[in-house]
Amino acid sequence: MHWAERLADELISENPEKEEFLCAAGTSPSGRVHIGNFRDIATPYFVVKALRARGKKAKLMLSWDDFDRLRKVPKNVEAIAPDFSKYIGMPYCMIPDPEGKYSSFAEANEKEYEKSLEEMGIDIEYRYQGKEYTSGRYVDGIILAMHKRKEIYDILMKYKTQDSDEGERSNYYPIGVYCSCCNKDFTVVTDYDEKTENITYKCKVCGKEETVNLREYHMVKLAWKIDWPMRWGVEGVDFEPGGIDHAAASGSYVVAKDIAKEIFGIKAPKFQPYGWLSIAGLGDMHSSTGNNITPATVLEVYEPEMVRWLFAKYAPTDGFAFNFDDTIIRHYSEFDKGLEAVKDGSADEYNKSVYNLCMINGLEAKGKVPFGVLASVATIVDFNPQAVKDILAKIGVEFDKNDESRLLRVKNWITKHQPSKMYKLLQSKNVEYYETLNDEERGAVKKLHDYIATNDNFTEQEIQQYLYSLINIPELTKKENTVRQQRFFAVFYNLLFGTDKGPRLYLFLCAIDRQKYLDNLDF
Repeated sequence: MHWAERLADELISENPEKEEFLCAAGTSPSGRVHIGNFRDIATPYFVVKALRARGKKAKLMLSWDDFDRLRKVPKNVEAIAPDFSKYIGMPYCMIPDPEGKYSSFAEANEKEYEKSLEEMGIDIEYRYQGKEYTSGRYVDGIILAMHKRKEIYDILMKYKTQDSDEGERSNYYPIGVYCSCCNKDFTVVTDYDEKTENITYKCKVCGKEETVNLREYHMVKLAWKIDWPMRWGVEGVDFEPGGIDHAAASGSYVVAKDIAKEIFGIKAPKFQPYGWLSIAGLGDMHSSTGNNITPATVLEVYEPEMVRWLFAKYAPTDGFAFNFDDTIIRHYSEFDKGLEAVKDGSADEYNKSVYNLCMINGLEAKGKVPFGVLASVATIVDFNPQAVKDILAKIGVEFDKNDESRLLRVKNWITKHQPSKMYKLLQSKNVEYYETLNDEERGAVKKLHDYIATNDNFTEQEIQQYLYSLINIPELTKKENTVRQQRFFAVFYNLLFGTDKGPRLYLFLCAIDRQKYLDNLDF
């Protein structure tokens, strides 16, 4: 059984009378949102799909935590706005967009991510916490928390190693206050009157000191571990995932679960921890540091269904890395083969579920030209769709409009991430290199030239067989012949492209007009 189906069944079993479920996610727009955050969306999204498949109503909601404070300046922002640190302490939704394109720093990061979610076919509702808080929607929850602040303190202290302090307990307030003058939360609450519901605070930055009424002054935010369960109750959340750190013995979910029950009188939603994603060679992704790959960047090279496939394929607790090397070719190959297996009925039940969850327009999507094949020929014709179509037609591969989006992703992958794969035919003979070859290598070059020059319309399979018959020695082991293949292919590539590597050689030799490259082999 797929993990999303198991979670859906558990939700139904635990709430047998419930007809509509709310699955939630939460993200802070502290910088450009990275692809790792998509796990926070993908996990409940697939559970929503599984619930719907079981006849239940279900919806997905993303809560943008844009009323949180700016803690640090992301590296990419620091580069374009050196003085951005002046906004530290202000809520993201009240900080200007450093590029001036959106109404706020928060909106700039939110809209980029929302556009990617739309491209990936994610049906979702949004909550913007800046709007929710400043509208007064959470006033009752804030005041309840203030009235029970000592009980909250006791719950928090259960999960800490230090001893409780009565003076600290008396002066504990579960809120942060943004100053009405500088909009920063470097404030201290000095008094709270439960009867009038007035608080007095003082700002450490500008010196502002004032008394405000909690029902009227909405620049107040609950601390995270109190804010989270308060919103569970307001929205009626049934399921929400979170990072594995939240599920630790003293993690946010564990603490918030107690606060939900003992302070707000609600049952915490079902929780699923998930593992971290990383960028190969760079480590974990963090929006606030700028060490990230955004979904928009990933979608330049991965098709939307493939992104969904990766997140559906792995259980939430399994970590995996994103990178832009030849792993992408393997991912495309696995995805294409898996889809064909589902369509022809040979896939197992788990993979049937994976593709039912990841395909945007159903399973009847037309098969596409393999990514690796496109990568082998596209650079030779500067990614021109008609030229690619003509080349592939020579080897019996159909290329149509359906394949052009994949060709564009091949272009993005090579030009932006793998420029060393931009193979261009040399405009003249590589005489200098040829003179370094030994007699056997020169003999192989001549034989290959003569075969191509005297054979019309050879197939990809025929030239492949000829190349191996030319290179391999039957008396040698497979390992020894593999070494010879690498050496001789490097010879041919250097004479054609001036590099040790190149496109799939037999495909190139078959598909490209031989008059364009034959002279490069004529010595």
